[in-house]
Amino acid sequence: MSAITFDDSRFEAECGGIRLELLAKEYALLRFLYTHANLVFSREQLLDRVWPGEYPVDRTVDDHVYRLRKKLKAARGPKIETIRGVGYCLTLRPEAGGAAPSLRDPSVQEAMNGVFARYHRIGQGRAMLSLAEQRQQLGFELNAFYRLYIHFIKGDLGWFLDKEEAPMSERIYWLLLFDMFADTPQPKASLCERALRLNALHAEGHREMEILNIADLYAAEGRIEEAAATIERGRRAAAEQELEGFVVPIEISALYVSLLADDPSAAAEQSAKVAELLKAEPYLRELAGYRMLEGARMILTGREAEGSALLDEGLETFEQSGFVPHRLLSLLRTCGVLRRRMPGSEAERRCCCRLASEYANFGPAEHWPRLESTIEQYLNELERTKT
Repeated sequence: MSAITFDDSRFEAECGGIRLELLAKEYALLRFLYTHANLVFSREQLLDRVWPGEYPVDRTVDDHVYRLRKKLKAARGPKIETIRGVGYCLTLRPEAGGAAPSLRDPSVQEAMNGVFARYHRIGQGRAMLSLAEQRQQLGFELNAFYRLYIHFIKGDLGWFLDKEEAPMSERIYWLLLFDMFADTPQPKASLCERALRLNALHAEGHREMEILNIADLYAAEGRIEEAAATIERGRRAAAEQELEGFVVPIEISALYVSLLADDPSAAAEQSAKVAELLKAEPYLRELAGYRMLEGARMILTGREAEGSALLDEGLETFEQSGFVPHRLLSLLRTCGVLRRRMPGSEAERRCCCRLASEYANFGPAEHWPRLESTIEQYLNELERTKT
């Protein structure tokens, strides 16, 4: 069985020396299935990943799979199998030995990825990384989202820029998030707005950017009213769509906005609201982010010793959680608040020195010069294909 090579710049694929004549969506579907070989995807999942922002019918997937099977068979390529009652799977068999039976068992795959989802929800990134390292022995594969997310947890910006294990259409959301916590002076919200207009992000990323992520950028750029409107939109979406995992992050973002808006009473009220929510759900990632913003709030109200201690406590909690990007973003938020409200103060200087030290430890800064150019290049190419 021959391997497949892909050329994303030309949307061309080759198998066993034979060039596959593919339509655009056939290429996208094959690229996705090959990248996530041996994993089973339902029609709904494939529609979401390959046709984001479009409204084709389930039969669309079946028709594309039918045509791909004929072309792969002619090139003696891998098979796309139908997993009865579940969906489709492109099978790549190992050269020697056999695949663990659990890799083909949808129940095992669903259960293990469910464990990942729960660790994600409660903010235990280290547990996620540990489980990911054992997936071969345990006989399971991560789903499409978590295969990328484990690199995000580690803050591995170089992987997202250079590796082609996933197409740029799946990496672009994560690159935009990395751009969010880059301590660079240029405005960033416009890039995210453009990505939203172009439907450049997968469905989950589009939703999260629209109702949560972009609020931080608006606030940091002084667009407080737009930030507040985004948060209100997020609150409504979380309530209407029962997005429980969004509730606390949205309220923490609201605390950040109130601090930048120089509204002490609103910040105190919002802080109390988040603290009450965290009593019921004291998840590490959110708890750490809250502690750091609350530390900044205390510093602003003259309780510098208490605030500095809470900042340190927040960083220690982030160390326990293992989420590098959230740690950097929280530090950037805190520095942003102190820069805006207490410029030139000792508290601001210490916080910004700590941020610089964290960037040095985790290394994303070395990739910043080409981060935005990579994002812009992809959005330019996408814009050309849509016009």
